[in-house]
Amino acid sequence: PQRRFSFIFFFISLLMVTSCNTQTNASTAGHLEDYPIKTLKLGDKKVKVYIANTDERQRRGLSKIQSKDFPIDSGMLFPDEYMHIRQFWMPETYFDLDVIFMNSDYYVLDIHRGLKHFPGKGSRREVPLSKEVFCQHVLELRADSPLAKLVQPGMTLKFE
Repeated sequence: PQRRFSFIFFFISLLMVTSCNTQTNASTAGHLEDYPIKTLKLGDKKVKVYIANTDERQRRGLSKIQSKDFPIDSGMLFPDEYMHIRQFWMPETYFDLDVIFMNSDYYVLDIHRGLKHFPGKGSRREVPLSKEVFCQHVLELRADSPLAKLVQPGMTLKFE
């Protein structure tokens, strides 16, 4: 009986450790697999852009995604139907972002460079906020991406 109990305890412990390791190795960006994707052309470079095309996707944004799971040549587009004041905040983010504000033609109106990440949930007073810009579409790129530096105010972004 003692030996059987030890074996059962060992087996349950092994299962728990295995399931913990599986969760640790899972990508934090798994939900992005369902997003529509566009390719942004920046000269001879390409950026894979996930389209946050629903209210839920826009609310979630890049929250909870670790930098190791979001390649440096990726971005997220937050489209809208009309021009209005837009401001972004960054709860539960793990890498700084360049936030690119555009009009209906993807003409770059303004850029907030290096918006600081905030790994906690926090309140709107605690979490870093982007500047407020009258725009229609917003693109987020990793601030540490050399591709983000290619985007400048006054240019029009081209998608394939």
